[in-house]
Amino acid sequence: MKNYVEVAYEEKEKPFGEYPLLLAQYLMRRYKMKQGMRILDNGCGRGEFLHAFTCLGMQASGTDISDYCKEAHIVDFNKESLPFPDNYFDVVFSKSVIEHIENTEHYISEMRRVLKKKGLLLVMAPDWETQYKIFYQDPTHIHPYTTKSMDRILNMCGFHHVKAEKFIQLPCVWKNRLIKFLSHAVGMAGPVKKIYKNKFIRFSRELMVLGSGRK
Repeated sequence: MKNYVEVAYEEKEKPFGEYPLLLAQYLMRRYKMKQGMRILDNGCGRGEFLHAFTCLGMQASGTDISDYCKEAHIVDFNKESLPFPDNYFDVVFSKSVIEHIENTEHYISEMRRVLKKKGLLLVMAPDWETQYKIFYQDPTHIHPYTTKSMDRILNMCGFHHVKAEKFIQLPCVWKNRLIKFLSHAVGMAGPVKKIYKNKFIRFSRELMVLGSGRK
């Protein structure tokens, strides 16, 4: 029986691209991460972001529920502890994982435990408000998230300076205000009913929730 990563991220269907490196660069600039900092990619899947943060000079570790990425520690996020000591990481990063987790509070509490004091948590999940018509096309999705629910769960788990926002997964909008305006205009068409082949249309409408907080 195949695991989720093997089915959803099969390399012929979704080959490795430059997006993980571009997003890692953006997050490092935005949140003032520095080379040499310890970062955990909690739910690293194929290891794309794990490798991206490593290439950018961070000390990156990865965990996942599958053994697809050979560098990752295998962890059952619903009940097991992360294999790291308390107050170990400067940053914990989680992308497209939390929506698959049943025991959400345990998952977040473990990320908080391994963070240093004032360490940064970054959590990304599909935005329910723009993706609710396609969200359950992935049968492993369990919990949908909005900016409000992300804000509340991070506050419930003891994080400070919490912020949750809608995030456009298009590198071209991160620096160019005109393109960002055009993307917002496309997004005004409302919740998606299908997955578009055109990436600009797709990711202008399929948004993510980006949650951040400090320990």
